[in-house]
Amino acid sequence: MDSFFGIGFPELVLILIVAGIVMGPERIGQTARWLGRTTAQLQKISRGFIRQLNHELDSSGDGQALKETMKELQQLRKELTDLRGEVTQTTQQATKAGRQAFEDINNSIKPPNLKPSALAAPSPAEATPSAKTETVGEKNGVAETKDVDTAVPPMPSLLDVPDDPE
Repeated sequence: MDSFFGIGFPELVLILIVAGIVMGPERIGQTARWLGRTTAQLQKISRGFIRQLNHELDSSGDGQALKETMKELQQLRKELTDLRGEVTQTTQQATKAGRQAFEDINNSIKPPNLKPSALAAPSPAEATPSAKTETVGEKNGVAETKDVDTAVPPMPSLLDVPDDPE
């Protein structure tokens, strides 16, 4: 016991010594009995008050209403968690569908058989005609060639346009 109302053990001993000197030995006994009875009565009253308060809280409808309110709050919390999960799932599905649509649009713009390697600039070794091209035929005295490895369509051949008579 460090302090009792801010009074330490040495101060308490000093107060008891002064009280013994002032009251005398006869009155100290009477005062101690009176103080003991008063403390016991105060403890009895406080226990009765606590017992009565607990009984009133348990027997009243407010306690039951409070329990029902707590159950409702727990149910609402569960429903809110479920709703949050549904909203998250819906937004994830919408985002996935949007990305798929964007990817489909990008794929629809590309030529159907275009390989990613055909988009890169040809190296100097590929720039010269080699075994990668094959002659398809001859039109108007010009040999037509076709790339074998890439899916890029061949360039159209030159057309002869007659001069305009005017």
